[in-house]
Amino acid sequence: MLRIWPLLALLSSPLALANNFDDPFADDPFADDPFKNEVLESELLKSEVLKENSNHKNRVELKSYYQNNSLRSEHPFNPFNPGEALFSEGTKFISLDIALESDWQNQWKTRARIYAEDIADGTTDAVDTYLLEGLAQWQSKDRNLVIELGRSKPQWSNGYNYDIANMLQPQRTLPYIDQDNALQSKGWDMVSGQYFNGLWSFAGYLVSSDNPYIDTDTEVVFRLGYQKDDSFSLLLHKVEGQSLSFGATYSSLLTDSITLRAEWTRHSYRQTLNTLQIKQKSDYHRLVVGSTYTADTGWSLTGEYFYNEHGASKQEWDNLTLDAAASASLLRENQSTEPTADYAKGLDLMNQGWLRERYVSLMFMSMETEDLWQLRLSSQLSLDDDSQLYRFELLKSLNDNLSMRLQWQYFNGCELCEFGLNPSSNNIRLTASWLF
Repeated sequence: MLRIWPLLALLSSPLALANNFDDPFADDPFADDPFKNEVLESELLKSEVLKENSNHKNRVELKSYYQNNSLRSEHPFNPFNPGEALFSEGTKFISLDIALESDWQNQWKTRARIYAEDIADGTTDAVDTYLLEGLAQWQSKDRNLVIELGRSKPQWSNGYNYDIANMLQPQRTLPYIDQDNALQSKGWDMVSGQYFNGLWSFAGYLVSSDNPYIDTDTEVVFRLGYQKDDSFSLLLHKVEGQSLSFGATYSSLLTDSITLRAEWTRHSYRQTLNTLQIKQKSDYHRLVVGSTYTADTGWSLTGEYFYNEHGASKQEWDNLTLDAAASASLLRENQSTEPTADYAKGLDLMNQGWLRERYVSLMFMSMETEDLWQLRLSSQLSLDDDSQLYRFELLKSLNDNLSMRLQWQYFNGCELCEFGLNPSSNNIRLTASWLF
């Protein structure tokens, strides 16, 4: 198994965050993901000039939030909510996110991103530290060849909500729900090479695997990309011991106001936990089709449809909720001999997201006003059970360094529907972010 990132500790130079290592010349109309980082675009541009000289850059973000959860009372026998004692009505959070970069002669670079967080929710209160990114990079003088060694997380998807083309981990740890979770950008230890020839790019990645679905040591990805008004990419993904998997992306500027995107993946193994066993196939497909309309005044509206063959069928979902109900009953009556295992039966699948097969998402984003206010309204609907997630966000930049976000989420649906079984019926969060 590759374990190369500790070698980077020998490199004493500072490093920096880069969200997309594939194509530094790309101008992807869908590349800006509003759920990846709550910092407004104007703040990101301003942060680039902080503490910068000819060889070094750094970005330091201190973030804190308080979240209040309204625990469900209307579903007293919800198998995914076996008692208020297991859930907190409030969560306090503080984190420090440090991204660094150094370069020499415009050919050698090092980058790193170090992250520390402290979460207190009434049951746990601990400080954890992570290396999200740490790599050394060499590029040729004409910048058409790039070699990287270390920990990074390539970004191959171009969607805002369903990032299925990120083949190494084609779903977020907490999709759509928690944009403050920086661990979603934690990379993998790898060796990679990228070659650019005009509008074309070619890349290969040898990765130390952290696959939650397959017991394997290494994964390999090859990518062919083309970038213009109409852009596409083809991906080949090989997991040790498994058949070849495939992916493809396409995006297009249909007009000055309308963009279109589509993504497709095919895997020979099912990307879900072992709880679901009924649907046995030789391959599993995912498909995303979406479009964004941007008005002349600056507001935008985005819609996406997502089809997911890895998700639970109706029979699988019924079996899952019956098993979880039995476990929850034992927990409530203090008769469980294995509380941890019984509790996990209800919540393991919730942790990975995309539980079902068909979804529709909508998002409205206002333009940023002159005094730096912005509004985002979004929703996600499960077409398999008609449950919904609604989200309201109000963002404000107070100055060049300080921004705040007020966020409200509402989970609606029947007791055994995907969004209805969330332990919280709704939550509200106030987040403050300082850039240094």
